[in-house]
Amino acid sequence: MPGEGRPGDRVIRKPAALAIVAGYPPPYGGVTVEVQRLRSLLDRRGVDYVIYNAVSASEDGDRVRSVFRRRTLWTLRYLLGGREPAVYLMSGRLMAWLLGAFAARWRGKRVLVQLRNSFLADWIARSPWRRFWAGLALRHVTGVVCVSRLLMDCAVTVGVDPQRLLWSPAFLPPELAPEDRRNVAPEVWSFTSAHRPLIAANGKVLWYEGQDLYGLDQLVELAARLKPDLPEVGIVVCFWDHVPEDEAYLARLTRRAETLGVSGHVLFNTKKGAFVPVLEVSDVFVRPTNTDGDAVSIREALYLGVPTVASDAVERPPGTTLFRTRDLDDLEAKVRSLLRGGPRPEPRVRGRLSEPDRTRIEAYVSLLSSVAAGGGARTRAARAD
Repeated sequence: MPGEGRPGDRVIRKPAALAIVAGYPPPYGGVTVEVQRLRSLLDRRGVDYVIYNAVSASEDGDRVRSVFRRRTLWTLRYLLGGREPAVYLMSGRLMAWLLGAFAARWRGKRVLVQLRNSFLADWIARSPWRRFWAGLALRHVTGVVCVSRLLMDCAVTVGVDPQRLLWSPAFLPPELAPEDRRNVAPEVWSFTSAHRPLIAANGKVLWYEGQDLYGLDQLVELAARLKPDLPEVGIVVCFWDHVPEDEAYLARLTRRAETLGVSGHVLFNTKKGAFVPVLEVSDVFVRPTNTDGDAVSIREALYLGVPTVASDAVERPPGTTLFRTRDLDDLEAKVRSLLRGGPRPEPRVRGRLSEPDRTRIEAYVSLLSSVAAGGGARTRAARAD
């Protein structure tokens, strides 16, 4: 079979039709989970692909190959000399976009870029030189996938032809790659069984404009406000990434929880593991970010029928209960309303995709399939809802 050989032989693989440069679980973050689920859809279409995992050491010896070590050098070498004719860059790195544009223009590659966070919007507003280079790169790749309408508008602002844009939030149904409960740390299940109501959140220690991006600080304060009349309340926060440098801030939050008397009511789970199984047993999901891309976890919660509260920092999916960003009083009020069974905007049927979601996912997979087969990126679903 291709790629097999005797021990010690150098394995030479036939290049796939499509290379996906992204991440793969673990860790279980937005992009890694999307790629894991995307595999099922590509397999059903018969697309020949390979995933180059630039986020971790995870690989399977077949479709998933880790390039995490020296990934910057690998990206440079790959886009200058890689063999796959089509490349999908699920990266927010400007240098990767520029290298992708070079590969498209000078090497004849078919290159797609996914925009999934607020970087481009920030560059347009605050950094003329980054705006210039981002526009140059995105105008010269084959197509651009945008997870939000804001990012779509940003791409148009820097000169990308709207016919080469596809709006497609990063959510794909969880059953495409079911996540085992055994992939969750045992202490999380001990915590969830000991607390009701249970509030779930996710994120990591990260800063945006001098504030806690994922609102971890607000979750500690929220627990303290809810505890007096909900004495068994629990808030579990599952981290999709954690590094030693973040321990100091986490220790500060832990001390704050102790001061407020809620240290046993807030669990910061920094161990790598799946989030969907935790989300499924939660009473409310909270997303108190002060900026965002599309937030796959919000769409997961809505799909699973879990009432969801999120900041109004960016556009949110229908069905989300919004609170004013960084407004703790409003966050508390909205969470209490949902815990009391208050009105929810457009509640969905658990586990059922809406027709617009089906159409969007079909357009997304069709685009990847077309590019892998040698087609272009002009879409008929550029403004799909």
